[in-house]
Amino acid sequence: DMNFLPLDISGDFNPFTIGSIKSFIKKNEIEFVIVNFTKDIRLGGIAARWEGSSKVIWSVGLDITKDSLSHKILTPKLIDGVLTPSEALKKQITKLEYIKPELVKVIPIGIPELKGDKNRAECRKRINTKYNITKNSIISVTSGRFVNQKGHIYLIEAAVEIVKHYPEIKFLLLGDGPNREMLEEKISELNLSKHFIITGMLDNLSDELTAADIMIHPSVEEPYGIAILEGMRAGLPVVASEVGGIPEVVINHQTAELVQSENPTNLSKAIINLLSDREKMNAMGVEGMKRWGSLLNLSNMIDNIENYLIQFSKVDTTNG
Repeated sequence: DMNFLPLDISGDFNPFTIGSIKSFIKKNEIEFVIVNFTKDIRLGGIAARWEGSSKVIWSVGLDITKDSLSHKILTPKLIDGVLTPSEALKKQITKLEYIKPELVKVIPIGIPELKGDKNRAECRKRINTKYNITKNSIISVTSGRFVNQKGHIYLIEAAVEIVKHYPEIKFLLLGDGPNREMLEEKISELNLSKHFIITGMLDNLSDELTAADIMIHPSVEEPYGIAILEGMRAGLPVVASEVGGIPEVVINHQTAELVQSENPTNLSKAIINLLSDREKMNAMGVEGMKRWGSLLNLSNMIDNIENYLIQFSKVDTTNG
């Protein structure tokens, strides 16, 4: 069994912080230093190299590589391996060529079981009451921060056509963010206010996901797609953009329908077609839940990371 010890750090190239990390590594006999951000690579990496026995693993969830001399020179010298959740992100972080593809191991992110009531009928009652939704409505969920990368604006534009076919649909936008005012203005401008509900930040999405009929994820960029995985875990059919790591999380036409990003016309067509086939929606939901349960759950991810570290510790990966 492996023990994980979190360590709060601050500053950048701070000798005191680096010295403290080095002492922590030595005192606790740390074998692996796992870092996330580029600042962490510098602090943890220099400390680990100074201490001399531990290896540095960069666990990267989005492309934060930079085309600068300091990054190109320092990063390869301070890391022994890289963990990333998708082949798409691996391709992104190796494109500048100072991180070698052979250093990168792809381990998909896994998520734990859904917390909360799994009785759909009861969740639906609560959600209908909470958001004043009528009983016969279709509920769509879109989960993610209100930023350009998540593509909410394209869903709003697609909704103009969708509501002509399904006037009973309600789009729940789960989250908040800097684009909220702009999105609210667009919803109002297109006379869609009765179809959109902005929930704000939620501590628990359990009821919303369990009660929904479909998940729509119109991202422009997506290194992986945890929100989509949460929808699959809840048994939701998914319509999503074919970008980044999303095609690795879902199986196109089996657990999701993938469409070109930034294209409201294609997005609306895919949603209208899927909503017209309840049998297909149910089958997609079942397959998505199976995919989460068999491959993309938290237990699998932990096992994969542990196996990687065990194998890693048997190999000499010293960087010059």
